[in-house]
Amino acid sequence: MSKTTYWGLGLGALAVYAIGFGVDVMDVDSAQYASISREMADSGSYLQVYNGGKDYLDKPPLLFWVTAFFFKLFGIGNWSFKIGAFLFTLLGVYSTLRLGTLLYSKKVGQWAALMLLTCQAYFLFNNDLRTDTILTATIIWAIWQLVAWLNTKLWKHLLGATLAIGCAMLAKGPIGLMVPVLAVGSYLVGQSRWRDFLHWQYLLLLLGVGLLISPMLWGLYQQFDQHPEKMVGMVTPQGIQPETNVKGVKFYLWTQSFGRITGENVWKDSSGPFYFVHNFLWSFLPWAPLFFVALFARLRSVVIAFMQKQAQPEWLTLGGFILPFLVLSTSKFKLPHYIFVLYPLAAILLASWLGKALENKAVKRSAIGTQGLVFLISTGLIGMIYVWFFPDYPIWKLAVSFGLLALAIAAFSKQETPVAKYLVTSVLISLAVNFTMNGWFYPNLMNYQTGTVLSRAVDENDINPDDVYRYHFTAYSLSFGLQKVVPQAHNPEIEQLLNDDKDVYLVTRAPYYEKLKEQYVVQTVHEFGSHSVTLLHIKFLNPATRPERLKPTYLVKVIGRK
Repeated sequence: MSKTTYWGLGLGALAVYAIGFGVDVMDVDSAQYASISREMADSGSYLQVYNGGKDYLDKPPLLFWVTAFFFKLFGIGNWSFKIGAFLFTLLGVYSTLRLGTLLYSKKVGQWAALMLLTCQAYFLFNNDLRTDTILTATIIWAIWQLVAWLNTKLWKHLLGATLAIGCAMLAKGPIGLMVPVLAVGSYLVGQSRWRDFLHWQYLLLLLGVGLLISPMLWGLYQQFDQHPEKMVGMVTPQGIQPETNVKGVKFYLWTQSFGRITGENVWKDSSGPFYFVHNFLWSFLPWAPLFFVALFARLRSVVIAFMQKQAQPEWLTLGGFILPFLVLSTSKFKLPHYIFVLYPLAAILLASWLGKALENKAVKRSAIGTQGLVFLISTGLIGMIYVWFFPDYPIWKLAVSFGLLALAIAAFSKQETPVAKYLVTSVLISLAVNFTMNGWFYPNLMNYQTGTVLSRAVDENDINPDDVYRYHFTAYSLSFGLQKVVPQAHNPEIEQLLNDDKDVYLVTRAPYYEKLKEQYVVQTVHEFGSHSVTLLHIKFLNPATRPERLKPTYLVKVIGRK
């Protein structure tokens, strides 16, 4: 693959990401984080975090700090919410390049970076933004810096590792330390570098990490531990219930992370031990099928080397992927994005194996076969999005999507080496799919998101956002769209507002809409059918059956009492 081709593919990927910056923030988690960040930017309360004016404990604050900074800098918007986390994503891709180069060669580092930048998970969690977006970047940054320090003993790398682990823990808690320790520990064991476990500088690293997270811990202590009388909504077997004597520091350091394994955190689901296996298959596309071949090949080489007492192959990516994967699989509550933190290591493992492996005819046939299958599935998906799901497409968008697929076919025939054929073709398939998603699928999907549609309706009807209330209804995207905390208003509040001769606009759904009409004279300002944009169903995607999946949602003005 030429340098021009490599950089062209990278810039193409960045363009696809940029298109996604304009996609509206998605409910539930991403819109909640956007609303919290906006509230933080407005209030200036950076150490004590609030969600709708109520104490918030669920996630550490780094994402909120970063986003609040960009809100202050550029104003409230979809792209200013996403840009900070995306810059961290680029840092993670660069760290992957440098770590791959350090462990193997510049070429392996470049291949791994390109794989990571174009895997499905990365496009997804830069749209439906999570705390894991920053966590993933800071973890691979930490691993690179630790390995660089172990090989050079330069203080700048130890400082970099300290900063990276601190940021990772500020992004999502102790997992930000756990994954680097398991990965670098595996690296040292594989090389029999036992003395490298005993450096006194590790104490300085831990002290530095402690200093970095201390403002957050102090904020948690002030907000929760010093106020045992506070009623805080906590997850219980009976749902979210108000509790007193909540320990914020303990929740961060133990309950929210390790408590999911020990059972102290009561979040549970029905996912089995292989939940992350099938989620990996789609989220690491287009690279997932060949990665499993590479993983088993690496495991086989480790066993052979051990039995024959030969030098061991690199263990960092192997142990750094498998050990956290197994730990996360023991959690009693799982979501697909929990394993995205391991994808930089997966990319390096696959890239390091790829060059020699594709010289083998059997492996080459497997690569071509899986790549052909991915191409067919991707072509079918793109076709369904344009022709079936949302058919009123601009012709130029259709042309770009299928033009990228045509380029993938051309690249397969024109690239000279098996590695180049595989890489270039796979990247172009990924770009075709995600251009379609960011450029057409998601924008159409957001026409069914409650808060997005109704905040536009408020603006189009020149309604003062301060007159808008929720009636038995919750949507964080509404608060973000209106750039304010939208309060609940039940009957006593409605009565008081009417007595004060205030305009009252309510957002609600059936059957509460019917109850409102029984008690008040209401004017329906906007009515539409809504659907969750992150919990999709084939009956919703099918235009013929879509109406039966939509929930009638209303923006109404209360004129007076009946």
